[in-house]
Amino acid sequence: MAGMFPTMVSDPNDRNRRYTGEVGSQWPKPLKIGYYLCLIASVLMLVIAFLTLANGVPDRLPDTWMIEGADEELFDKFARNLRVFTWGNIILAALITSCCAYMQKGSKVARRWAAGFIGLAVFLQLSGFLVGVAGWASVVVVVVLVFALFFMFRPAANAFVDKRSGSVWEGVE
Repeated sequence: MAGMFPTMVSDPNDRNRRYTGEVGSQWPKPLKIGYYLCLIASVLMLVIAFLTLANGVPDRLPDTWMIEGADEELFDKFARNLRVFTWGNIILAALITSCCAYMQKGSKVARRWAAGFIGLAVFLQLSGFLVGVAGWASVVVVVVLVFALFFMFRPAANAFVDKRSGSVWEGVE
């Protein structure tokens, strides 16, 4: 059983720290699940972006009926936020998908870049939701991306990537 308190030395029986199975030529199920979740999130991001582009800036912004004479500056700020959110979604979806193409090969660099782009996409989705240019679909994208990141870095996926990338720490116990 793993120790209750964290130490510098991990317990060899801790199943959450080390992958004890054999690394084969097929990519493991957690990495495959992370790959598919990344693709699903990218498709959702593209759909959200293209629908936002198609709809454009609404005639009346949400909650502007309470503001007497909502000026043009408010509409300009909303339109700029909407464009940043839309084009950010398109670019990040393309980058995440591009990095995911290398997951089956076990590329350590591509997985790191994908994690960085996922972090940026989560920030963009949450900030778009909080600013008011995105709806609840952006929260769904965040949940899917977080689960994708979780599965991409499971012990079986880590062992596969280490084996395929020629890690210098491979075999060090």
